[in-house]
Amino acid sequence: MIDLVLNTNITFYIGAFVQWGFLMAFLYSLVSSINNADKSKVWLTSIMALSYSSSLFIDMDSITYFDFFLFDAATLASIALCGFFIKTCTLYIYLLVGLSINTSLFFAMYIDNYILHHYEYWWFWDIYFVGVNFSDLLMITVSLLNKDILGLVKLSNYLTTKLKRFRYA
Repeated sequence: MIDLVLNTNITFYIGAFVQWGFLMAFLYSLVSSINNADKSKVWLTSIMALSYSSSLFIDMDSITYFDFFLFDAATLASIALCGFFIKTCTLYIYLLVGLSINTSLFFAMYIDNYILHHYEYWWFWDIYFVGVNFSDLLMITVSLLNKDILGLVKLSNYLTTKLKRFRYA
């Protein structure tokens, strides 16, 4: 697993696959929404495609985890801002959760490498590698299938009703 984390060639191909996945999700949502009034998936996937495609112009050998943190935080903020103007859907919740996981893991890796100066492999690097790639693939899958795969929408609806009842009790 350590070879996957440290090898820049492998991470380049994984990143290219994720960028391609978000681009295909955008194109699919664009085509499937032609005769549909609800364009929320198009807006959300366009934000993700633009965000992930912008990393094509970055030198991957000189970028830090803090830069990735800032990119994902900006994407997360734009998705959250877009939530005020679009109809909330399954994809919206999964993008918020997935980008929150990615942002947290990028910030934790920044602290680990640049503040604490841990350069030797330890178990957190596996969590980082699996967590970021799993959340990226999950966001792409939900973008294409529009299914509540992990039950996050059900959990969100349940917590919303519980909090509303608690607030007015």
